[in-house]
Amino acid sequence: MSAIRPLAMVVLELLHEAPMHPYEIQQKIRHRQLGRLTKVTVGSLYHAVEKLEKDGLIEVVETSREGRRPERTTYRLTATGLDVFQEEVLGSLSDLTVEYPRFAMALQHLHTQRREKAVAELRRRVHVLKKKLALVDAAITDLELQGVEPMFWLDYTYGRAMRQAELDWVERLIDRLVNDELTWPEAVVRRIDELEEDRP
Repeated sequence: MSAIRPLAMVVLELLHEAPMHPYEIQQKIRHRQLGRLTKVTVGSLYHAVEKLEKDGLIEVVETSREGRRPERTTYRLTATGLDVFQEEVLGSLSDLTVEYPRFAMALQHLHTQRREKAVAELRRRVHVLKKKLALVDAAITDLELQGVEPMFWLDYTYGRAMRQAELDWVERLIDRLVNDELTWPEAVVRRIDELEEDRP
């Protein structure tokens, strides 16, 4: 079986707690802000539930109706679903799969750009990182005020730590570039000049 999609993992996580119907799953996703790692819509949620059932990872417990409300189908994890979920979570904790982030790729090619342009873009990145950190801090405060257990949002604290580390690193890089601790090799600067002169 291929890797489980992020939204399907959220559904499995919630059904790990207790059997639920999709509307209840949707409410818990909203309350705990579980959509932060994947886009969640009503349609995508129902699609994820259908696929999980088709794959034998969840099953119907009951279908019920209360008054004039629509019929609700309650699902629970199957034994296979539990095994797959646990394998995915535990395996991902130790898996150091190589990823190819655009920022690292840009850093690899930084020397092909004019220093002043590179520094200007890095300063823009610092600004965006600070804004994102402020948003994460606000979200964490909101979760704390709602009394959501910290174990439910460890990814937020991890993400915050990674952004803070990146911010510190980028600010240090800018300082090194501005203060000539890091300089462009002369041959590279000559080549940049040549390419710009040859441009029609």
